[in-house]
Amino acid sequence: MKPQHLNSPNNPRLKLAKRLHARRQREKTGLILLEGQRLIADALDAGLSADFVLVSDEQLRDGALDRLLARVPAEIAASTTAPLFRDVSDTTTPAGVLALFQKPILTLPPSPSLVLVCDSISDPGNLGTLLRASAAAGVDGCLLMAGCADPWGPKALRAGMGAQFRVPMMQVDSWAGAAASLVEWGCAIRAADAGGTSAHYDCDWRDASALVVGSEAHGISREVLADPRAGDLESLNAAVAGAIVLHEAQRQRMTGAVPR
Repeated sequence: MKPQHLNSPNNPRLKLAKRLHARRQREKTGLILLEGQRLIADALDAGLSADFVLVSDEQLRDGALDRLLARVPAEIAASTTAPLFRDVSDTTTPAGVLALFQKPILTLPPSPSLVLVCDSISDPGNLGTLLRASAAAGVDGCLLMAGCADPWGPKALRAGMGAQFRVPMMQVDSWAGAAASLVEWGCAIRAADAGGTSAHYDCDWRDASALVVGSEAHGISREVLADPRAGDLESLNAAVAGAIVLHEAQRQRMTGAVPR
């Protein structure tokens, strides 16, 4: 069945998709906008159901999206012209397919043993990369402190490459709220700080642990650094530091290796 063709910029579904570029609209509607075959396929693989799928006429003619379109109900799929698709897309070079999904809600386990705390990570690319590293390292959950970018924004989703569908996330208003949860879970707290004195490989990550990563511009917040429960680690670029430390934690857990 050929998708319905949309040829007006005033079509309600096209207007809704364009509005989802804004965080406020995503939070208001509970919808997220995914672009590209891979990200949409990752969402479907995670068990999510699309509300609306839009393809460009060019991609539809080429048959490049036949396999993806076969995975969604025909009545939710539509096509449109290249100019209208570019107008709705968030990217300068659109991939030719986008979809609207309900924002998934993943619940943290009762006693997570490896937690990432994002301290005001305002760059969506860095946040998405940290979530991607978290998914690869087996992180049980991520706490997002105030000042973090929206993990469901287009740039964070592209950088996360599907990690948002696998890593449970929880918003916390302050370090006090994050620390209360970490203490309840019995996590040893370590912060990646440019002025840190401990190497990540000297720490024992085999027991319940939490890693705090700060923003590229401002680093770890003063509230975290002032907390005597938070040990400090040497740090690099926020996303790079987070990935390196999380993979060291995974190595120790998988091999049972004792820290150096």
